[in-house]
Amino acid sequence: MSGGLSTFSLAIAPAISPAPARPVIIAISTSDDPSPSIPTRALKPLDSVVHSMLFMQWFTLSNMHFPILKSVDLGVEATMEIGQFAVDFAYPENDNQRLSNEDSDADEEGDLDPSTTPPLFSKYFTTIAQTQRVLRRRHDTRTRLQRNQQEYEAWQAQMPALVDYYLERKHGPSEDQHDDGAAPEHFFHVDLISVFSYTPRVSVHQRHEEQANVSLMRAGAVGCSPTQPTVAVALQCLELYHRLRRRQSSFSIQAMVKTLCALHNITYTHHLRVQFSVAFDVYLDILRRIRCALDQALGRVGLQWKLRGACPCCAFSQPDEPVLIPARLHSMDGNQSAKRLDGSGYTDPRAFASDYFVPVDQVERFKDDVKSKARSDSKQAACTDNWNAANPGGDEQIKVFEQTGIFLLACRHGFMECVIEMKRSGELAKYSLSAVNQILEFCGQDQAIGHDIGCVSKGTVASSSLGQKAKESNLSIVVNAFHGFAHNRACQLENHPLYLQGFGNEDLETCERIFASSNSTASVIRHASYCHWKQFLDLHFDQWDCDKYLELSKFLLNNYCQALNIIDKYSAELATFKSTTGFTDADFEKWHEEEKKYMCNCANESREVSLAVEYVELLQKLQFAEATYGSQTTAPFLTYTPAQYTPTSGLNTTARMCTSAITAEYASALRRYRLQMNAVEHFEKHRTFIRVVDELEGLVVQRLFELSKANLASTGYKMRKHISKALAKRSTAIRTTLERYNKLAPRQTPPRRTLDYTEVISYATLGDFALLKSSHTDILSKPWATLTNRDMLTKYFKVLRSQEEIERLNVEIRRLAAWVDFDDRKIHLSAEQLRQDGFPYLAVEMDLLYAEHHRVNDVHRVRLRKMYLLMGFSGSRPPPAISDDGGDVADEIEEEEDVVNGDALRLSDCLDRIS
Repeated sequence: MSGGLSTFSLAIAPAISPAPARPVIIAISTSDDPSPSIPTRALKPLDSVVHSMLFMQWFTLSNMHFPILKSVDLGVEATMEIGQFAVDFAYPENDNQRLSNEDSDADEEGDLDPSTTPPLFSKYFTTIAQTQRVLRRRHDTRTRLQRNQQEYEAWQAQMPALVDYYLERKHGPSEDQHDDGAAPEHFFHVDLISVFSYTPRVSVHQRHEEQANVSLMRAGAVGCSPTQPTVAVALQCLELYHRLRRRQSSFSIQAMVKTLCALHNITYTHHLRVQFSVAFDVYLDILRRIRCALDQALGRVGLQWKLRGACPCCAFSQPDEPVLIPARLHSMDGNQSAKRLDGSGYTDPRAFASDYFVPVDQVERFKDDVKSKARSDSKQAACTDNWNAANPGGDEQIKVFEQTGIFLLACRHGFMECVIEMKRSGELAKYSLSAVNQILEFCGQDQAIGHDIGCVSKGTVASSSLGQKAKESNLSIVVNAFHGFAHNRACQLENHPLYLQGFGNEDLETCERIFASSNSTASVIRHASYCHWKQFLDLHFDQWDCDKYLELSKFLLNNYCQALNIIDKYSAELATFKSTTGFTDADFEKWHEEEKKYMCNCANESREVSLAVEYVELLQKLQFAEATYGSQTTAPFLTYTPAQYTPTSGLNTTARMCTSAITAEYASALRRYRLQMNAVEHFEKHRTFIRVVDELEGLVVQRLFELSKANLASTGYKMRKHISKALAKRSTAIRTTLERYNKLAPRQTPPRRTLDYTEVISYATLGDFALLKSSHTDILSKPWATLTNRDMLTKYFKVLRSQEEIERLNVEIRRLAAWVDFDDRKIHLSAEQLRQDGFPYLAVEMDLLYAEHHRVNDVHRVRLRKMYLLMGFSGSRPPPAISDDGGDVADEIEEEEDVVNGDALRLSDCLDRIS
């Protein structure tokens, strides 16, 4: 034990936790003699975390003993804490590495005195837990809801200051010019996230009694915590995502954060998404407060503005303009894509105030307004059977959702008027009644609404508390043009916009176009909190309205061109037809009334006839059962006639007279029975034919809906494949049913003509099928029942509606021309007023709004000039004093219109084939 450095090695055999407990042998030897010089002794097995052989070497250095623990087995990395040291170990992979002397830098001066050698487990062999107080995380007794509530309140308390400093940074002097030269009161550091850069520990200057997020706002960032932010997101990054999210609603926060992580070479984790979400919510709140201040200055606030003035072509009336009846055209419908799972985000206490959504309490006013009752109108029953609007599915599917969708009200130009959230239900009557109430409350007289089940909604409104007010306001509720083709022919003739005066070429399918766009939000709001659910829908609809305002003049121009084309095309055909056949416009009107009267009376099989046929069918089954039973019995009835009763016997004279009378009565009854049986057989034959036509009709209507769904935007690949398979099966079913029809058609009285497949799938209206069911020869010989005359009748009504469309467009064009000048002037004057009132930064924001609106209004001015130059334009032309601010804009629009016109012509041809 003398001479040089004395080293003791402690060898501990491994103790694997799954194995049975066994002693761990510790051998102590000097470095000079590898053989153990001290007898071994047994210790308790080590804890299960010790899975390798350990060697402990003790070194003496300046009278201090530093224990170093080495792990030398299995190549496993570990960190062991001994005394007050934490040592990282990489285990050698072989014994040679294990036996190498890695501690050659030890001090070799002095010998180790065995008498002064400390015990094996001395005070130097202690853990950190024995020598230091363990730092533990503070246990927060608050619930997550309480923490979020306090965080929300902290943000709200500093939001006015954040808005002011946001405007100051955006429009005020630079930080260098604003700095008063005073020494900074305090600096703190944050990790700054920008679009293309990530900068850790950025120093932020904090003034005296200034909140940390205000200091960050002056530096151009938003913190991720309301009190002590350690991470901040640059305003440019938030604005970029804001613009992306407005244009593409399915671009989630998670996708944005993952994109930033890829740009900054950082591994994505969930807390990064949470941090970015907090900063983005604060940024949206700042923008929303600024926009509310601007809207307040312009007088365009709240849901009332959406209904009364958001669409200039609907609401900006001009003096001495023609009276339009209906005054405005609206569309309402429900959609179940915007669902939200019950319980999602339940710890988010925030309430989002949106100008689009109708308050829930106003909707619940109508929950018991219409009592459920048995449906008595067979025509409405047939309509709702053909088109089940917003079928909610099973109750099990609804129970898991708190918001099951949204119910919209929009004008014919596409502007959102109100949104109603559907809660834990399908499309109930209270939602449509609430939308109707908004129209009656804010839009005035002579309004018209299109609904996919407008025939039913009309009766619902009439029987509700709004019935009298709707009647006094001359409210019209009709069916949409496309959905109307699924209604029975009698309903079409009464409620379809093609046959209603004043509706023009409007199809009233605006809500379907909105849903095709808003469906993109479904993937990011399904599991969102209620606040985020409403916030992101509000953001989507706000951008939708901005896009519709930009496309407003294009809408008018395309509709004007379409109406002129229909008039030019069909007027010539109608003139040729009338000169050839001698029919007049009065005949067309007469045909329409005759068909309407006939379809209302006998287009559908009555309940009495159905019961009579069912009764005869049951009698036939009874007769067959009795005959089957009689053929199997062995006890026939006995008859006996005495032999003395001969025909010449005078005793049976009375009997023979009675027999003759009974025989004559029997023969007469038999003849009547056979006549009735022939009538029943004929009726049953015709009823079978009617059932085949009904089946064929249903298959064609289903195919029509599936085709429309397949072409909707945002229809996923799996859904398209599913629809394609359904269409293939539907085509096969149509062919099979058509074969049955063609077999029965010649056997009818009068005989029906056979049909081919291409002719059947081209049927878009149910009137063609209704005529096939008719059994009256006089009806089939009517002029309006022939195919050629019916086609001309449809073209006649299209010409009438196109003429009405031009009359309405002339009024709307004049309104838009007046609005663009009024809008520019209004915004400019509001900016000047804000400056005078001492709000210079808000005035600059108003100037930016003016620049945006003026740019869009210049686009409208260019298109308005194009409309004034159209061949056939009959509206009023203003004096040539319209600003010519954008020659480049005109050139770009010219190129765009060439493409649009081609698409419009193809769409017009498609609509012609459908209708």
